[in-house]
Amino acid sequence: MILAERLYELVVQQRALVMGVGNPLCGDDAVGSVVAARLAQRFAERAVDAGPVPESFLGPLLATAGRPVMFVDAVAHGGAPGSCCLVRTGDLVARDPSTHRASLELLGELLDGEGVPTWVLGIQPLQLEVGAPLSRDVARTADELTQLLTAALAAGCVDA
Repeated sequence: MILAERLYELVVQQRALVMGVGNPLCGDDAVGSVVAARLAQRFAERAVDAGPVPESFLGPLLATAGRPVMFVDAVAHGGAPGSCCLVRTGDLVARDPSTHRASLELLGELLDGEGVPTWVLGIQPLQLEVGAPLSRDVARTADELTQLLTAALAAGCVDA
């Protein structure tokens, strides 16, 4: 799986910070926060749940010392619900709308300008209604990504 290989490269070899973005009150929009919160329980130094305000974490983002930042977010990229895409933040703005596009666009520009490469791991949402839970497909993807990223972060801790 090419996506898994690229995630492994970003997280293990390049020691990317994983930042989840999402509104826990709006269905599948919560997926990034769900994944990051799970990861932060074990890897607090490498995973952050930014909730709906990733711009509030500018300090920790700039402190990555040039290592990449990978935002995990609900992104309407046209795939099946729960499917994933991995794109540079600048490419997201041109191609794939996100519920956090404006803040991710600004953060990506700022961080890229400071030598911090930014990526978005986007999960196709099904439902974004207030009060809705994660849809079944997006919840399954959240579980799979949590397992994959946990393994990568654990390998990165051993390799460091």
